[in-house]
Amino acid sequence: MATRDKRRYFNQLAAGWDALPVLEGAPEKVRVFVGRATTPGVHRVLDVGCGTGVLLPALLEACPQAVITELDLAEEMLRTNAAKLALPGVRYVCADGGRLPFRAACFDLVLCFGVLPHFEDLAGALREIERVLRPEGALAVGHLMGSAELNAFHRSLEGPVAGDVLPAAPALGEMLGRAGFLVSEAEEAPDWYFVRGRKWR
Repeated sequence: MATRDKRRYFNQLAAGWDALPVLEGAPEKVRVFVGRATTPGVHRVLDVGCGTGVLLPALLEACPQAVITELDLAEEMLRTNAAKLALPGVRYVCADGGRLPFRAACFDLVLCFGVLPHFEDLAGALREIERVLRPEGALAVGHLMGSAELNAFHRSLEGPVAGDVLPAAPALGEMLGRAGFLVSEAEEAPDWYFVRGRKWR
């Protein structure tokens, strides 16, 4: 039920999503996130919870030869995304981020930007991400505010995301370790959140 409710919630927001107010410095922070998340030799990228494509311009610049898969639970978010920047190297997939419809070890990099609290089963979603990453592949998680600030913001909302919680960066690092990742960075501030790890198995 909750997944269906969230799909409906984000579908209803999709048309006006890009007109919502943005946090100060957001475009530059998006570029910083992508720059820190990507490495040379990345050819297959999965952007989980891509929404209307906030990462896509920076991703295309950072990884011009990569095949990028934009994945979102809400088909209207994907439709808005594709209408802005549909290119041959970009694929669009409507699916639950906790049940990824891909074979094992098929991505070099998975990005979760602004989406992690919305997973119904976070530990299960991390295991799914680990499954679809190749050995030594990387996962990067980012938000434009820290966990305390984001969780307070969610509590201020009505609807199915009001109870969604982002773990503090060190706690997420521990969860990643249990899911099969070696964590290289886990940091947050009131206006920033960044955790990165690589698959070690």
